[in-house]
Amino acid sequence: MISFFFQAEDGIRDLVRSRGLGMCIRDRYILSGIYVIGPNEVGIVKFFGEFVRQVPPGIHYHLPYPIETVIKPKITEVRRVEIGFRTLSTEPIPRYQYLPDESLMLTGDENIVDCQYTVQYRISDPYLFLFKVKDVDSAVKKAAESALREIVGKKQIDEVLTSGKSEIQEETKILIQSILDRYESGVQVIAVQLQDVQPPEAVVAAFKDVASAREDKVRFVNEAEGYRSEVIPNARGQAEQIIKEAEAGRESVGDRYGKRLSGCDPL
Repeated sequence: MISFFFQAEDGIRDLVRSRGLGMCIRDRYILSGIYVIGPNEVGIVKFFGEFVRQVPPGIHYHLPYPIETVIKPKITEVRRVEIGFRTLSTEPIPRYQYLPDESLMLTGDENIVDCQYTVQYRISDPYLFLFKVKDVDSAVKKAAESALREIVGKKQIDEVLTSGKSEIQEETKILIQSILDRYESGVQVIAVQLQDVQPPEAVVAAFKDVASAREDKVRFVNEAEGYRSEVIPNARGQAEQIIKEAEAGRESVGDRYGKRLSGCDPL
């Protein structure tokens, strides 16, 4: 009989322990819905995988997993896409992989140019960014390739290589943004930066010769203009001096001749 009571007491203790453990697990499960959104984030809450609300930075609560889940995209982070090259490492020595399939394009005067560039962007609409486009980086990259090819295809080779880079960057940025807006990608393009623009490696020497010849032409023209600006004023000055000396000589001869005539007796 005594052993029966001891067994009953042990059972009661086990039940209390198990109920206490269950309550602890329940409480932890309920409290697992508490979460914090950082100052550079927004919270996207999903109810069984479907978007239900967006929350600002701060402390919030959602129904515990798997009923509700939260995604925290960083809306202030500047993201970067590389076209025409990939950065393999930055330390200790920068190493890059060049991709001519992405960088070679045709100019408006039917020359081939090699453009390596980057596109910087950030999230402007978290809902569109997460749910409308499957791979945003890939979408930005494809839009950038298409946009730059279109812009470069309207420019002369000299503009692309020299004076027109800033204009090309700005026009490409606007066109990329237009394409991504049509995709409803939820991103804002911040900048397009041409990293390296040059003729294809196979014709670099020929382009350098052409560029050198153009530089020589400009130098010769400048030298000729300088010579002309120096010689013509001098010639004009000398001509003016000769004319003045001739006029002075004519007046002197006229005066002497007049005096002689005045000294003669009238008939």
